Amino acid sequence: MPTPPLDLTGKIAWVTGAASGIGREAALTLARYGATVIAGDLDINGARATAETCGGEALALAHDVSQEAAWAACAQVVGERFGRLDVLVNNAGIMMSRPFSEAPVEMLRRQNRINVESVYIGMQTAEPLMKAAIAKGAGGASIVNVASIYGKVAGAQFAAYSATKGAVRALSKAVAYEWAASGIRVNCVLPGPVQTNLGADWEPPVDADGRPIDPAAALAAWASLIPMKRLGVAGDIAPMIAFLASDAAAFVTGAEFIADGGYTAA
Repeated sequence: MPTPPLDLTGKIAWVTGAASGIGREAALTLARYGATVIAGDLDINGARATAETCGGEALALAHDVSQEAAWAACAQVVGERFGRLDVLVNNAGIMMSRPFSEAPVEMLRRQNRINVESVYIGMQTAEPLMKAAIAKGAGGASIVNVASIYGKVAGAQFAAYSATKGAVRALSKAVAYEWAASGIRVNCVLPGPVQTNLGADWEPPVDADGRPIDPAAALAAWASLIPMKRLGVAGDIAPMIAFLASDAAAFVTGAEFIADGGYTAA
């Protein structure tokens, strides 16, 4: 039996954190494969730029993913505009670094709100819109949650971040299991170190004396640990997201996909 082509024509795809980095590249890739993109981000100007580049009926939304009310307001717009949702990419997140002994619990709480609660609320928010798509004849719907290899293996000074990304992995599997019969698939992507706009996405690590490490030096140190000897780029992750969003992955749910240049292979 031939594998269905990677074609997202006619699908409505909502991407969070779409103003930059993996979120922006995912939105552009989904659009290239035919999807109508909803680009959400706190940075509404960045979201608008992404939507404009996507073209077609792409929509930009100002979206604070940590707030239930914001999810509800955005979902209302999506429902009124499109009446359904085929794909949700929970990409928005934050990365904060500090030695565990010096990391206040608020650092965990902040990352949990943005990295975990947003995924939880987002999936619940998407469910009725996805069921509407299925009721209108869609063969299924897809949720792609972006976690991290640091939810699978240890990373220096990332204890709180690792805790939240590990939670995303477990949450994705649990919901995938519950919703498998409904036609809503849930999968998880685990990027390795990816070179994005660090100023927007994380707080740079500090050295033993508490001084911030130069981002370029931090990136070089990461690259030296990767068997491929380079950092990933957003374009290394987006095609995987597009595959999981498509009907080519119709029998894939509760799965995890790693893209890390071999970092976790050993």
